[in-house]
Amino acid sequence: MTYRKLGIILIIVAMEKLPHRRFSQTLKTLKRKKSSSFTNPVKKQQQIVKVNNVYFKYFGDKNISLAKSFDLQEWRTLKKSILESRIGYFDAKSLHALASILTKDGILVIYYVKNPFILAAALFYKDDPTKLLWRSERYVFTAQEPVDVKDFSVGKDSLILRLILRSGNIKRINLKVSEILGEAYYALVKHYSQILKRTDKNPIITPRGDRFWESQATFNAAATYEKGKIHLLYRAIGETNTSVLGYAASSDGVNIDERGDTPAYVPYDEFEKTVDSSLYSPYMSGGGGFGGCEDPRITKIGDRLYLTYVAYNGWDHPRIALTSISGEDFAKKNWNAWEKPVLISPPGVVDKNGCILPEKINGKYVIFHRIFPNILIDFVDDLKFGNGKYLRGEFSIKPRDASWDSRKIGAGPPPIKTKDGWLMVYHAVDDREPSKYKIGAMLLDIKDPTKVLYRPKNPILEPTSRYENEGYKAGVVYPCGAVVKDEELFVYYGGADSVLCLAKANLADLLDHMKYV
Repeated sequence: MTYRKLGIILIIVAMEKLPHRRFSQTLKTLKRKKSSSFTNPVKKQQQIVKVNNVYFKYFGDKNISLAKSFDLQEWRTLKKSILESRIGYFDAKSLHALASILTKDGILVIYYVKNPFILAAALFYKDDPTKLLWRSERYVFTAQEPVDVKDFSVGKDSLILRLILRSGNIKRINLKVSEILGEAYYALVKHYSQILKRTDKNPIITPRGDRFWESQATFNAAATYEKGKIHLLYRAIGETNTSVLGYAASSDGVNIDERGDTPAYVPYDEFEKTVDSSLYSPYMSGGGGFGGCEDPRITKIGDRLYLTYVAYNGWDHPRIALTSISGEDFAKKNWNAWEKPVLISPPGVVDKNGCILPEKINGKYVIFHRIFPNILIDFVDDLKFGNGKYLRGEFSIKPRDASWDSRKIGAGPPPIKTKDGWLMVYHAVDDREPSKYKIGAMLLDIKDPTKVLYRPKNPILEPTSRYENEGYKAGVVYPCGAVVKDEELFVYYGGADSVLCLAKANLADLLDHMKYV
């Protein structure tokens, strides 16, 4: 009998004399440590990254697995592999973990396959090291002959790899981490730009020739999700060339189940009733109209629905108006119950894109609006305006130079509360393409919506479809309504100032991608 076997027997005998509970716990600890053993021959310290005081280790010689530890002593391994070989790809064979590098963009994992030697990369979320963010579609490096890994080291922006060739010679490879991340960034941008998907039912609402009030255009719609249905108030233009608001509803958010035969809201006051249309109008009104109630947004606070819209009489400066209706009257479609509208933006200036945050911040209502070229933000004690009380534009979010949103930006639907912040869908115009309206997204701080946390470099929807380029104004996608249903974001937008359209995205995917591109 060897000394090693004798020692094991003595340990087991001693453990049997311990109380049963302690003995069981010790066995469990031994099993956990055994299940988390690492067979990969490369340096283990290069496979460990520390995130939020937790250590993570990517390892494996067939598939890549992940283990975590709080003290570098006891490790727990996920039951399921987090990276497996891909049939039909360069990495269809067994995967061997090499290095894990913590970067500002995520955890970069370098792995390889043998015979021939091929090096590849994957990027995992820092907030969730189990979740794959990107995986290389092409190899990072390849050797056309069988080689073995001798050793490697990780520098500030480099991965230095030494390979043993068949001849016995050593080949030194120097790879730049920034170049690998550049490939990841390019792929993410490409994917992110397509994350908002149009429905194949588009356009979902079009003009009706047998309704005089909506025979020319039906576009920009406010949206609210109430009692299992998505309700829409869309801008409509008919024979009078005056914008009114029509009503429609959908159970699945795509197919229209119900549509009103008469308008749900019409111009009420002189500041929104169209003057003589033969007069020259100094301001543009979309859809070919001459004013009225334009571009609605709707926010539910408590049991009331607050409607903001652009009030324009075809001559004076377009301004933001506010009205409201009770949830009960809205459900009953008692359209006569709308409160008398009041102008909330100052006179003598074009102010549009008004919407209200659905929650108070520090006891105050938050209102977004747009005076060229910025999104403006105001905090107000109440929603009672008039008698000289107007929005002042206390804070601003500005366009970005040399970007797709360099000329002007405007708030779209009222921001939506998420786990990561207030999601604002917005529209913008580029100085290089001043006739095109595109849709973007940004995340605002949950406690301070004047603070932008994430604002991706690319739009999430561009006017590329036929119905976005054939109409009153070509090259326009313009969002006014958005809701979350079954973990999906539904964005309702006007196409070419003529028809109403819909694009969707998984909300969690959208939020994740916003942080990385």
